[in-house]
Amino acid sequence: MSDMTQSPVRFGHGDGLLGMLTEPVQCQPLPVCCLMLNMGANHRVGPRRINVKLAHALAAQGMSSLRLDLGGIGDSEAPGGASAVPLALRAVHDLQAAMDLVEARLGIRRFVIVGMCSGAEHAMSAGMVDARVIGLSLFDGFAFPQRRARWERTLRRALAAPAHPAFAGKVRRWIGRGLSRWLSRAGAARPLPGFFSEELPPVVAEAWFRATMRRLWARQVALHFLYSGSLHVSDRGRDQLGAFRDEPFLQAAQYDFLRDLDHTVCTARGQQLFLGAVGDWVIARARGTAAERRSPGTAAAPLEPPIAGALAPQ
Repeated sequence: MSDMTQSPVRFGHGDGLLGMLTEPVQCQPLPVCCLMLNMGANHRVGPRRINVKLAHALAAQGMSSLRLDLGGIGDSEAPGGASAVPLALRAVHDLQAAMDLVEARLGIRRFVIVGMCSGAEHAMSAGMVDARVIGLSLFDGFAFPQRRARWERTLRRALAAPAHPAFAGKVRRWIGRGLSRWLSRAGAARPLPGFFSEELPPVVAEAWFRATMRRLWARQVALHFLYSGSLHVSDRGRDQLGAFRDEPFLQAAQYDFLRDLDHTVCTARGQQLFLGAVGDWVIARARGTAAERRSPGTAAAPLEPPIAGALAPQ
């Protein structure tokens, strides 16, 4: 494409990490770069190549981006002794290595990170410890819907379930799993290792989320919360973060609930909504910082691990 260049890059310890750097060529580049990482264990292109499409959209408006695979996912190598290093630390180190690469190649020292699903946790962790992060766009990440929202979600799903073609098969599987657990006394399934978040008590997740968000807000990191209609069927008054409704960080953040947007952006309409919401916010943040003077020596907070088109360049 004539309005941008795309270059595969290796970086990190032993050049074990791989990413795709996209740069605009027909307009004045913005002084901010967008980082996009894996959604769970998915490849860096994102579901339905949404990260590729977002990178192209940003380049058309003058913004560079780097979509990367964290160590052990996609095309990036797993670091030696990875099992001894907490996932939270590894993800932060990988994102910081990505920032180092962009800074060395493009001279850009400001970054917005787009984190989808479990990627939101990694984006928050990096933003908390690295002063170069000036914005986070978090899609279907942490959610703490209050009782009314949970009841409404349960009721809507219960009413809709019998009409779904897969309902009968799901019921059989639920019964089968229940009998199997009862017979084996195995209890609930253990959380999957690696890049899937472990399930922890809500009170612990809520405490970490509150503390992290307060530190990000104190550092004036811009925040964008985006929720889909797949996981949360309705929203009134920022329901998904209802417990934090009065927190300063949420009052200052942009909050979007898009019922027609699905969690894995399967539909053309969903992709359009995602690109519009995330792309517009990222560009606005980049343009809003063009005249700012941020000290490159701003002290970073000590890391506190979280508790939890086929031929196109990828």
